[in-house]
Amino acid sequence: MNQKELLLIAVAIFVTIIVWVISELYLIHKSTPTEGDIQSFSVDYSIDTKVIETLQRKTP
Repeated sequence: MNQKELLLIAVAIFVTIIVWVISELYLIHKSTPTEGDIQSFSVDYSIDTKVIETLQRKTP
């Protein structure tokens, strides 16, 4: 093989990898939910202060 053939093979491999990466990024972007697709909900929680007070009173 001469240098022209090696250069052609290297360029073909490089272009193939670039196309592969771009197609993967496009598919990921296409399958990622947009802001309107994401449902948000409020979380109601209560903190038991007795547990926190008990932990503060403990000494190592």
